[in-house]
Amino acid sequence: MRYDLLSCTFVGVWEKPFLNIQEFDRRFALDLFGDPYSTTCGLTPEGYLITKQFSPPPQAGVIINPGRIQVSEKNPAELSRVLTLVMDKLRESNPSDMLHPFSSIGINSEHVWSGLPYTSLEFFQKKIARELPVPGSKIFPYDIRMEVEENNFKFHLMIQPRNGIENAVFTGVNDDRFWSEKACPSRDQFMDLFTDSISEIRRIFEEYIL
Repeated sequence: MRYDLLSCTFVGVWEKPFLNIQEFDRRFALDLFGDPYSTTCGLTPEGYLITKQFSPPPQAGVIINPGRIQVSEKNPAELSRVLTLVMDKLRESNPSDMLHPFSSIGINSEHVWSGLPYTSLEFFQKKIARELPVPGSKIFPYDIRMEVEENNFKFHLMIQPRNGIENAVFTGVNDDRFWSEKACPSRDQFMDLFTDSISEIRRIFEEYIL
C-alpha cells in the first residue's frame, strides 16, 4: 500500500471583516511560489488572488477576502513558508489587526492511499456498507462524509474512490480549530499544526478503516 499527501490548505476566518485588502508588490507575489512565469496575481470577485497556473492540480494559491484568508500548497513545509511570508506582508500594513487575527482556523488536507489489496468497490462494500441488509446488492456511493473525534482532534472526512485508479481511496479532511484571542501562529507552529493533523489522520485511517 502506498500513501501520498496531495495538498495542504490553511483557512483563517478573520476575527472581524478584513477590509484593508491591498495588492501586494507584484514582484513579491510572482516570486511567492518560486515560479514567477507560471504565477498570476490580482483582485478578483473572490478577493485578492495569487495562484500558480499551468501545473498539475491541486494548484498552489492564496485568496484574501473580507471573510477569510486561504493558502494552499503541496506539503506542510511549503505551506508554512508561503503562509508566513503572506502574514508578515499583511502585518506591515495592518499591524493591529494581525495581533489576534482569527476567530477560527482550518488545517485541511487531501490524501490518497493506493495499491490496496481490494478495489474501491470492495472497500465501500466491506468497510463502509457491510452492515446494510441488502444481500447480493452492489453498493457503491460516490462519497462518504463523516465526523471523527479522537485524541482532542475533530475531523470532518470525505472519502471517495480515487478517480481512474481501481484500488485507491481518496480522503479530504477539514480539521477546524477555535482560535479567537490567540496570536497568529509562527512558521514553526504552522508546521507543527499540519504535521500533527496529518499524522493523526494517517493513524486513524490506516488503523480503523484500512
